[in-house]
Amino acid sequence: MKKINLILLILFALHLGANTTELYQKMNARYQKINCFEADITQNNHFAAMDKSIEYKGKFYFEKDRLLLSYSTPMRQRLYIANNKAELYEESSKTLFKSAILPEFSQMNPIEILQEYWGKSEVSILSKGKHTTKIQLIPHNDRQFVSITAVLDESGLARELSYQDKSGNTVHYRFNSIKLNRGISPDIWKFSYPKDTRIIER
Repeated sequence: MKKINLILLILFALHLGANTTELYQKMNARYQKINCFEADITQNNHFAAMDKSIEYKGKFYFEKDRLLLSYSTPMRQRLYIANNKAELYEESSKTLFKSAILPEFSQMNPIEILQEYWGKSEVSILSKGKHTTKIQLIPHNDRQFVSITAVLDESGLARELSYQDKSGNTVHYRFNSIKLNRGISPDIWKFSYPKDTRIIER
């Protein structure tokens, strides 16, 4: 009986492995066809030390080598990443933070985060619904992330993405009204900072 149970367990593990491999291939094929990506975004940040959560809402834009997160609530912020540089503008304080791209900024791109970590993580399927599959990635010896979770739709597109860092902080993204390969207006990328903007570079 023990031998039978062991064989069933091995077969089950192999089956799950095949499922995650197939899921990755579908997701990878889907994203390779994406030239530009636009969506409404809801982002929830939970800070473990303070036991406090903040929800942001806005728009997400991505094309080849640049991305933009434009938040409208609870405050107006604009995070623009291009050419290995990041600019974060806070309207309330009229402050612009400029820096070389930081690891935490680069991980805000769902088009790349799953592809980057899939091959160096333990991947498991947490649940499977009629139209979506929820997966979890546990990175091997990563200095930043403890876990990454995503909800993929039938086509392999990430509808939700979240991650937890070593300090227990979590970030969760939800994407709605997704538009793929429809072209992003050049005006979206243009922005003139007010003349009295305080600039902080690091």
